[in-house]
Formats: sequence, structure tokens, C-alpha cells
Amino acid sequence: ELIISESDRLTVLADSLLRSRGKPRLVRLNVHELLERVASLIAAEDGAPLLRRDYDPSLPPAVGDGDRLYQLMLNLARNAVEAGAGMLTLRTRVEFGARLGERLRRAVLRIDVIDDGRGVPAEISASLYQPLVSGRADGSGLGLALASEIADEHGGELRHSSRPGATTFTLLLPLEVSP
Repeated sequence: ELIISESDRLTVLADSLLRSRGKPRLVRLNVHELLERVASLIAAEDGAPLLRRDYDPSLPPAVGDGDRLYQLMLNLARNAVEAGAGMLTLRTRVEFGARLGERLRRAVLRIDVIDDGRGVPAEISASLYQPLVSGRADGSGLGLALASEIADEHGGELRHSSRPGATTFTLLLPLEVSP
């Protein structure tokens, strides 16, 4: 069932990459269900890290394109695995008074992907979200560029902080958007 689901999702993703992108299909969604799908797929892979969930159960439903946000979170989780993470934490919170771009938001959804892998090399940290920038010799440099684009499509932002053994990628999404 997981393989069929992933195959269908990748077909939709390939179709969306080949045609011009429109606005995301915004619907109300449960981010914890989305993160559980990511966790299930990561856990099924060889060399999967220990997965830890730190969810805020009081979160309101988010508004977004579930397939696109799933792809973003999957890219972040896979990068953590490829960076040698032994522990991967998925955390959700509401952050108050956060700045997204030039705008101060009353409340934003914060999703953190935290790992204990090698970290982001300092020499690429500033350009990490640019296409073809990768910290791995065999990396395509497209995963984080796509993740950043998806965050932008949703009026959000992707940030990171990193040092060896402690890397956090944070997705911030506005909570006041209507579908």
C-alpha cells in the first residue's frame, strides 16, 4: 500500500513539474497526518534513523497543498538520513509574533525537522536553497531548492541552523490563510 501510494504521489509530482505551476491547491489539513506519512516512509527505508515525534496536539488545522507540503517534508527528512542522522525528530508548534518575509504574523505554524547528522557544510550554508547546491558529491542539489519553492508558494519560509550533531530545518507557515 505504501509503495502504491508513493508511486501515485510521484506521478502527480512529475506531472506538476512538467507543466507550468499554478497556485497550490489549498485545503485544510492535519499536519500530523502528513508528518506520519513521512515518518512511515522514512522508517521503511534501509538505514532508517530512530524517529521521534514531538507534536503539539492543540494545533489548529493548517491550510496548504498536502501533496506539495508532503514533498517538502519528505525532502527534509531524506536529507537528514543522507547526512547520517541516527535520530530524526519531527516537531510541531505554534509560534506567535513571527516575521515571514517583510510581514509580522500574529501566529505561524512551525514544523521542525531535527537531526543529529553531519550538519550543513559552512561553505554552502548561505546558498543552500539555490538549485544545484549540494553538500554531497552524489546530491542533485534540487531537494532543498524545491522545498524552498514550496514554502514560498504557501506564503511561508524555510530556515535552518546547523552544526555537526545538531541540525534543524524549520518550515514556517501562516495560520491566518483561508482555503
